Amino acid sequence: MEYRVFKKIVKDSIDAGLSVLGDGPKNAIVTHFLRRHNLKSLEEVAEYPREFEEFLKTVFGLGAPYLVKAIVKKMYENIGIDYISTEQGLTEAILEIKKMIQSVKRL
Repeated sequence: MEYRVFKKIVKDSIDAGLSVLGDGPKNAIVTHFLRRHNLKSLEEVAEYPREFEEFLKTVFGLGAPYLVKAIVKKMYENIGIDYISTEQGLTEAILEIKKMIQSVKRL
């Protein structure tokens, strides 16, 4: 898989995970984060996972782990791996999935 495919997986997973908020709030959250970090698209979050996770914590406080878990679960589903619930954060999940994709690419 190419890096742009990885970025699309991250984007689609974030989009699906935040969809529990509804389209209006989801779009507001995404737009605010993109503007704050001068990014052009949600795909670029793949390069700023720690910042996005911290942003969710700032906005949602104790509710952030539920959104992160939904995003991480969707990310694993998007690459065809069964998700086993852990305390894994978004940053760790993105890095792990990136490594998995890179190792598949080398084969």
